[in-house]
Amino acid sequence: MDSWILRLKAGYDAGYYKTEAAEGKQEAFPWQGKVCKDCPFWLNSVCRVDAVQRSPHAHTCSYFDPWNRDAAKQVIAERMRQARRAWWDQMGR
Repeated sequence: MDSWILRLKAGYDAGYYKTEAAEGKQEAFPWQGKVCKDCPFWLNSVCRVDAVQRSPHAHTCSYFDPWNRDAAKQVIAERMRQARRAWWDQMGR
């Protein structure tokens, strides 16, 4: 194989997406090395989207990606609406 394709494959295997530049200028994918504590929806060891306890060092889920954040906000808002409805129903009885 050509040396450039071997360098490309080595860079890809190492987790870099900018492999055509010099090795010192290679960059990791934006989500690499990210964990739950880096997510805007993680608070006090709780994933606000899934409403479950998550380790700060757990791997991020798809809601961490910027293009999925609106969906995460909708899930959280719906859960809050359900909680308010349940509270209101309980208070009315």
